[in-house]
Amino acid sequence: MIGRRSPTWQKVLVYAFLGLYLLFVLIPILWIIQGSLKTTSQALKLPPDIIFLPSFDAYRRILIGGQGQLGGAFLNSFRIAMVNVILALILGVPAAYALARWRSFASEQAAFWILSVRMAPAFGIIVPIYILMRFARLIDTFWAVTLVHLTINLPLAIWLLRGYFIELPEELEESAQLDGASTLQVLWHIILPMSRPMLFAVSALVFMLSWNEFLFAFVLTSEQAVTVPVVITAIAGTMRFDWPLMSALASMSLIPAFLLVAYIQRHIVRGLTMGAVK
Repeated sequence: MIGRRSPTWQKVLVYAFLGLYLLFVLIPILWIIQGSLKTTSQALKLPPDIIFLPSFDAYRRILIGGQGQLGGAFLNSFRIAMVNVILALILGVPAAYALARWRSFASEQAAFWILSVRMAPAFGIIVPIYILMRFARLIDTFWAVTLVHLTINLPLAIWLLRGYFIELPEELEESAQLDGASTLQVLWHIILPMSRPMLFAVSALVFMLSWNEFLFAFVLTSEQAVTVPVVITAIAGTMRFDWPLMSALASMSLIPAFLLVAYIQRHIVRGLTMGAVK
């Protein structure tokens, strides 16, 4: 009897833990969303009102009010993140495939040192990167943030893709090569179609890492290329907190990540599960 009941209790405990974790994650998000629908006086009221008349003034100021270059910040963040995804795939796929099929001690060392770039602490490299970008006259430009984000995200993309490519059967590639297919044809017609889950997973991961990055965007931009995290921090640093505006910004900044993950969540789970093996 005990042996039969044990799995049921285990499931109950697992679901209870997942439920508590879900509440822990969702309550701050729901609190931010309801805060964005309040006026400033309602947001500062203690105890807070649970039932209130929603106001969309904060969203109006973001979308059509032009306050604090908010619309431009969203556009900058989206452009930087999308270009990072495209370049990470264009550069990461061939590099990962080469490392996956080049089986040697040197390839293992190369993969490790590539990943070590991602492990470098941001505060340790921010000063030389700033000096380099200032010398190249790229401060407060779209390409300054894009190139830095690509530098820190590309190693992770290569590492995950390499692990996935290693798991793919090489017999299919050998058969295609016997039929006269070149390496590029094998990569394009065989490897990439089989790697769609991992490509989706890497795209989502790179997008979210670039979208949420703050430190480099804060140091390398001032007006023209500011991103959403920088604008939110600037508003939070003012003398008078505009809680509805900050909450609306935070709520809108979650939308791209939510939509992306909801659309490709099946691919993300499968891709990260297989790609993280190696």
